[in-house]
Amino acid sequence: MKILKIKTEKRRVGDLGERAAARFLRRHGYRILERNYVACGSEIDIIAQDRTHIAFVEVKTRNVGSDNPKEPRPASAVTPEKQRKIITAASYYKAYHPNERRMRMDIIEVYVEGAAGKERVKEINHMTGAYDRSSCKVYKI
Repeated sequence: MKILKIKTEKRRVGDLGERAAARFLRRHGYRILERNYVACGSEIDIIAQDRTHIAFVEVKTRNVGSDNPKEPRPASAVTPEKQRKIITAASYYKAYHPNERRMRMDIIEVYVEGAAGKERVKEINHMTGAYDRSSCKVYKI
């Protein structure tokens, strides 16, 4: 399957958020292991490790001025179905990259402001352990 290289406005803002999230994690002592890791039909935005955990991070970026009443926070876009997909991909990663660190599922919310093409990061919210494997049924690979 060929993916178009054309970046939509949404994808461009999402990339900005992912870069900001990776910088944020590095500044807080994490080592970035992978970005945009794809397995089992799902993508994990960032895989990072600290002293005790491997964090599988989903990054959600939103413009500060674009409130959507159906989605009060960016993290609410990480639905149970999305969680299951990330957990399956994370289990696949862990199986092929053995490590003694424990798995943790994080969400990073990135809030940006400014005109299109001139956005800047206003706030980053790191939710550690936002959901866990016990809340979703994980299938063996």
